[in-house]
Amino acid sequence: MWTRTALLTPLAVAMCLVLPHRVAAFPLLVQNWRELSPSERYDTLRNYQEHERLPEDSRRDIEKRYQRWQQMSPDERARVRQNYERLQQMPPRERDRMQRKYEKWRQQAPPSP
Repeated sequence: MWTRTALLTPLAVAMCLVLPHRVAAFPLLVQNWRELSPSERYDTLRNYQEHERLPEDSRRDIEKRYQRWQQMSPDERARVRQNYERLQQMPPRERDRMQRKYEKWRQQAPPSP
């Protein structure tokens, strides 16, 4: 199940931490942050720190994928979440087979713009 923590991006949290004087420009983000439990805040900060330790190209890749996610319609996002839930409920052997199949497809797919 998707949590509010999973929906906060490291970049958004960074904006609040690094640029506190601009927090007013992000009222929804601030509201979401205030709604998080202490453990969710801890997890979010830990995810941000892990993100910052990644190589620059990995961070850029994550940020591009998140931008694509943001551009999806609510219906598309719902479909992705349903597919993920289905994958998680598969038996481990079947899930591994699907993962290998996906990786093979991903390597053959042309790079996205």
